[in-house]
Amino acid sequence: MSMSTSTMSDDPHPVPRPARRSGLRGAVTIAGAALSAVAMANALIAARTPPLQSALPGVFDRFPVRSGDAAYAVAGAGPPLLLLHGIGAGNSMLEWEHNFSALRERHTVYALDFLGWGASDRPEHRYTAADCAEQICSCVENVIGAACAIVASSDSCAYAVEAASRRPDLVSRLVLVCPSLAAEEWGASGLPASAIARALHLPVVGTAVYNALTSRRAIRRFAEHHLYFDKTRVDEALVTRYHVGAHQRGSRSALASFLSGALRHDVRAAWSRLAQPTLLVWGRNALINPLDTAPEWLALKPDARLEVIERAMLLPHVERPQQWNEAVLSWLSA
Repeated sequence: MSMSTSTMSDDPHPVPRPARRSGLRGAVTIAGAALSAVAMANALIAARTPPLQSALPGVFDRFPVRSGDAAYAVAGAGPPLLLLHGIGAGNSMLEWEHNFSALRERHTVYALDFLGWGASDRPEHRYTAADCAEQICSCVENVIGAACAIVASSDSCAYAVEAASRRPDLVSRLVLVCPSLAAEEWGASGLPASAIARALHLPVVGTAVYNALTSRRAIRRFAEHHLYFDKTRVDEALVTRYHVGAHQRGSRSALASFLSGALRHDVRAAWSRLAQPTLLVWGRNALINPLDTAPEWLALKPDARLEVIERAMLLPHVERPQQWNEAVLSWLSA
């Protein structure tokens, strides 16, 4: 009995090779068209974004730091005071627009844009908390030229504490608004922050992910849920300001660093040994860096003073500027 070798495939319904090649070419064509469409959308958003304009009164200038030039505004007369904005998409020194004029009546007020934000340079590299602390020290030493008080917001509070700990000769006292004590991982849409950060570095697709995270709709939702107790403050002008700030050329690297955790910093050790007088100001209703974290701050530094502002979330200086201005100016002059 003779035996023959079968030429039949294990697949009961084989697809001819030409058809397979045709299907693959079709998939590649569709993918290419999709990427082209995404690239065109990215380019359109970039083309429609106007340059960022500073609305703070006073003199605008820049100074060199590691990897670029940092921008600042200065006005007023009196003891020097440095304002540090929070960290996030579209953030800048404009966060202090409701406080700058009141503060400059008694102080020489400097408002800084960290490298990667606002009107400062945005080099495409990995930003770190250490970089920000270094920029604070450089600003005080090389621009202000004398020890000063520092007012910081949310994540920038950690950089201010670190700078004050490293260089106590440069920082006379601190005001920390809704500060974050320990490093935490930020996420969005239920995805790990590190995964989002990696996606942001991809060509074309990374820009699309960034544009989705910083869309007008995303900005409005975040502001309404996490920034403002009074939702009527989240108007078109506010959304536009953050959207324009977030879509300046080079902004993606800073947000990727933030989401990766590189800009988060645990300051418990530095805070516990800090000698400078410090005022903690909290929005009663803050969800990010909530008020229930204040006891740990006070336990580590019992001589710190706590001021709570009602009906305010992460930005009490924006939501309740008159009350905030009065409390801070009173404490600074004490």
